[in-house]
Amino acid sequence: MNFLLIAIGGACGSVARYLITISVVAGKFPLGTFLVNVLGSMIAGIAYYFVIKHFDAIDPRFKNFIFAGFLGGFTTFSAFSLDFFRLFSAGNYSQAFLFAFATVMFSILALFFGFYLTKLIT
Repeated sequence: MNFLLIAIGGACGSVARYLITISVVAGKFPLGTFLVNVLGSMIAGIAYYFVIKHFDAIDPRFKNFIFAGFLGGFTTFSAFSLDFFRLFSAGNYSQAFLFAFATVMFSILALFFGFYLTKLIT
């Protein structure tokens, strides 16, 4: 049942992402993706607050539906933002900023590497 709820949440998040992305066009700037990432991070913050505040009262399946499902389908940037927040809130400032910098830089480098490697071998 847990996997089904995550799958349904992921489908809902993916559809929501698609609808926002096609609804917002701003020339060459990827405004839809930007809005999805910012909105997903805000939703993650709101949901995480309620999870912490009412931890025992919230069904773990619902948590998975929201975080792994909906937000996972909507944007993985929300998971990145939440991980940064957890490190920062715990006082691990250097780890938080290293995590943020390394994640962004290595993700971009990995995209370039994957693109050009595929181009090279095909």
